[in-house]
Amino acid sequence: MDAETRTLFESRLLSLAKARAREGRLPEATHTGAVKNPFCGDEIAVDVKLSAQGAVVDLGYEAKACSLCVASAELLSDWIDQVYSQAQSQEGGSPAPLQPEDLHALAQAIDDVLKGGNAPAPDGFEALVSVAPFRARHKCVTLPFDAAIKALEDKQT
Repeated sequence: MDAETRTLFESRLLSLAKARAREGRLPEATHTGAVKNPFCGDEIAVDVKLSAQGAVVDLGYEAKACSLCVASAELLSDWIDQVYSQAQSQEGGSPAPLQPEDLHALAQAIDDVLKGGNAPAPDGFEALVSVAPFRARHKCVTLPFDAAIKALEDKQT
């Protein structure tokens, strides 16, 4: 990755973290999970709302965390909203096709990208590629995914 691209991605991540446009808990959450990074102290609680059919339809979060963790949570929340909105705009307004296992697959894809895998970053998550050279910061990026997965694995709220 050239320096210009890295700067662009880093700028995107900082903008997301500063705006915190999607931060907020979900009062109608069906599942909640919280995790902490013991190395840096980042903490994030993630609320997930599943439809009656078991599809992921919304995600909210509250973070006391670094910019990378917050930016990653923003990207994740935005992605879920986009997938759900696209499904709703299709004929019949069918429920979002996003299943809990899709979050697991996305988390694995992000982890692979951070570890320098050959697979491209998933759509919407390209800015996270700029973090790949900084191994000590990988956990900051993956923490929101860990919290979402924990929420889905724990009992319903």
